[in-house]
Amino acid sequence: MFILTGLLCSASGLWRNYQYIKISMTWTDAQSYCRERFTDLATVDSMDDVNRIIDLVNETDGYKGSVWIGLQKAAQKRWVWSNGEETISQYNAWDILEPYGSGDCVSNYYNAWYDGGCENSIRFACYNESTGYVRINSLKNWTDAQSYCRQHYTDLAIVHNSQEQQQLHAVLGRFYSFWIGLYLDSWQWSDQWNLTFKNWAAGHPLGNYGDCVAMLTTDSGKWVRYDCDQKHYFICNGANRQIVRLNFSNDGKQNLIDPSVQDAILNEINVKLKSLGLENAQINWRKDEDGEVFHLIEQRVNSSTPCDIQP
Repeated sequence: MFILTGLLCSASGLWRNYQYIKISMTWTDAQSYCRERFTDLATVDSMDDVNRIIDLVNETDGYKGSVWIGLQKAAQKRWVWSNGEETISQYNAWDILEPYGSGDCVSNYYNAWYDGGCENSIRFACYNESTGYVRINSLKNWTDAQSYCRQHYTDLAIVHNSQEQQQLHAVLGRFYSFWIGLYLDSWQWSDQWNLTFKNWAAGHPLGNYGDCVAMLTTDSGKWVRYDCDQKHYFICNGANRQIVRLNFSNDGKQNLIDPSVQDAILNEINVKLKSLGLENAQINWRKDEDGEVFHLIEQRVNSSTPCDIQP
């Protein structure tokens, strides 16, 4: 008789089942906690996600403070849009010699794009999902302009193609520079999610506050930078992982140490789960400290090594 240990985990989707963990930990320790028990530190894609986290905390204990989420400083920067879209590979309207490297935020001037310092206060362009581009003549830095557009419209202006660029130009005219929603992102999610929605508090992410990010449970869930060694409560995403221990009898004809045999058993279990309507379930074997999956029943040992599942 052999004992087979496996770890059954629910696959994460776009609708994340957030978990509020009221234990004070550093960012790295919080990440490890979430990965061992759930999926990862929380990834946040929209204001709807922000509001769901705030509601979760309020319904639990009404905590007024900061909670870690899964955002941290990245090794490389990339151009992204304020609404969370990742790249501008299909279309851009950079002027000649742009981007010049003079800043991480982008303005539109006379139908072309220019990079500049995000702290500069200039006019800006919002968009509304139902009515299109909106010219705002108030002077704000890029982050404050983003907050204004999200509060009163949908977001800072997003441009996907030349037709939209011409529409934007027609609204803005040629005499002033206007912030649009393009910026150079230097942050990444713990689970490697590639959407780039951000909800920074005033003054962030500028400055040298730290390389890890927490969400305020007040101030509309704004995000702030902290030193990663600070301790805060935190938010995980994903449902609880379940450990399922199975007993198998083996007549000696199958080599259960063979990875191909182990994969075949997993495949059979997955087929059964799908037949029961559990199409999003994921199963991985959980190895013990000796690297083995199977053990004789009299040699059974416990392990705390988690499976490695990408959401």
